Amino acid sequence: MLLFDEPFSALDPLIRRDMQEEVIRLHRDEGRTMVFITHDLSEALRLGDRIALMRDGGIVQLGTPEEIVGSPADDYVRDFVRDVPREQVLTVRNALRAPEDGERDSGPALAPDATIAAAIEAVARSGGPARIMDGPRLLGVVDHQRLLAVVAGLRVKGAPA
Repeated sequence: MLLFDEPFSALDPLIRRDMQEEVIRLHRDEGRTMVFITHDLSEALRLGDRIALMRDGGIVQLGTPEEIVGSPADDYVRDFVRDVPREQVLTVRNALRAPEDGERDSGPALAPDATIAAAIEAVARSGGPARIMDGPRLLGVVDHQRLLAVVAGLRVKGAPA
């Protein structure tokens, strides 16, 4: 296990990003557990598989970046993640709907872990809904209305709670 206690706080943005990439590479290649302490939420969202948000020495919420941004546990967490660009963290699972006639076999295909930002680009380029595929299985489609609703922080009917 590796423990990092705010290792990049004094670095300039370019070196900081390079060092974050190195930590991501180490985690991927070595498969070691890493505990990374930071006050930088963007850094935590970028590096963390699981994030613990703390207040007054206790954990307020523990979860994936998507869980924390998409379903804040309380007003403290909601305020803490208020300025996070939701489209960079949340996935298309939050915007799925059942396909309508003609949508099962047309439109770009995205994986279920694709970000809302990637789906917005795909939908904008194609002019129509994108299919969310888990291998050969169609999970649903996303369209511009549902994607924008997720970015705006609105619950979309039929999407996971």
